[in-house]
Amino acid sequence: MGSSRRRRLRWLIAGMLAVIVAAVLAVVLLGSGSSGHHSLYTGVPAGDVTASVTRRTLSESSTVDGTLGYGTTLELYDRLAGTFTWLPSVGAVIARGGTLWRIDDLPAVLMYGSVPAYRTLKQGVSDGPDVTELNQNLIDLGFDPYRAITASSPEGDEESFGEATAAAVKRWQKAEGLSETGEVELGRVVFAPGARRVTDVKVALGQDPPGAKGSPGKSEGKPKKRKPTKGKPTKGKPAKQAAKPAKEEPAKDSPSKGSPSGEAGAGAGEVVLTTTSTQQIVQLKVKPEQQQLARLGESVTVLLPGGGQAPGRVTEVGTVASEASSSGAEPKGNSGESGESTIPVTITLDHHVAHLDEAPVSVELVKSVRRDVLTVPATALIATAGGGYAVEALASAPNSRRVTVPVTPGMFAGGYVQVEGTGVHEGVTVIESQ
Repeated sequence: MGSSRRRRLRWLIAGMLAVIVAAVLAVVLLGSGSSGHHSLYTGVPAGDVTASVTRRTLSESSTVDGTLGYGTTLELYDRLAGTFTWLPSVGAVIARGGTLWRIDDLPAVLMYGSVPAYRTLKQGVSDGPDVTELNQNLIDLGFDPYRAITASSPEGDEESFGEATAAAVKRWQKAEGLSETGEVELGRVVFAPGARRVTDVKVALGQDPPGAKGSPGKSEGKPKKRKPTKGKPTKGKPAKQAAKPAKEEPAKDSPSKGSPSGEAGAGAGEVVLTTTSTQQIVQLKVKPEQQQLARLGESVTVLLPGGGQAPGRVTEVGTVASEASSSGAEPKGNSGESGESTIPVTITLDHHVAHLDEAPVSVELVKSVRRDVLTVPATALIATAGGGYAVEALASAPNSRRVTVPVTPGMFAGGYVQVEGTGVHEGVTVIESQ
């Protein structure tokens, strides 16, 4: 009886010891994920942050200031006689077939073309690029529904003004409320290379163009002196004097820049609108040593006011450096000091940015790119006593000890640095400095 009791007591004590040992093991196992235990086996002190060596593309850029606006400024001239009865507002965008202004309540119409209008277009005129432009616009505006303009010539020559063009002109004139003559008088159509955005209106409603009766143009200064001499008017002399300037106009096939050539009796031409293209651009002035950063066709990022961004591309790079004025009239967007030579660069935006014109912006020009290189966060790079660099990495399991690995740094960009060295490969865990 006594021995049986002692055996039960020993079993009870052994059971209690087993429970205690199990509890201790549970505490140890549960604590294995703690920072203290992690430090012991991984070499990462509490509070330190780790990162991995990864492959990525690094891009280094230089920021240059510029101005956001619109490209290709062009002044549009009037050649009709009469009174201005309607004018567009500043900021209006006028496309092909749109009305630029109205003279005596009849429209002057925008058509697309690079050669300015310089003569009346009608059957019998010589072939030329202005006829080609007219034909193409009549086709694009839908006034040649039977495709007769190109079919009228065996070779499809659109430089000719034939019966098909005259018929298309009459359809267009009917749609515009004009007399259906089949002829396009000088000034009724204004050719420009694309849609135009109005930036300034140079005339006022009710004003007479220079070709209007009683309002001689610049070339008609002499007729103002017409006065009877002792009651005997000089019959015919004013007409001869008014005709002389017309003879001094450039030839029909070579209109002068900024002043379209006219025909006898036409006005000298007056600037009515200042316009730009509808394409938004950024104008930069870069230093000569930065010219290689602006590579034609290169994609760039435009930093907008307020923190926004817009993609664009380099569409024009100047080849001649110009010296900025030191008198304070420095071009907008000049990145250099006053008097310093700069080179013009044009950036064309991929998408329109609303409500911004003549706004200061910045453009990131890419200096260099490193593709698919090994990188670590810049905070993981440490300087060594010998003037070199290294990273602190964790050795592979089971030791997982902390080791210093010498590296050669490369490009820094976006908070990362390119690294090369023995023992550095993708996936290695490194410790970031705090």
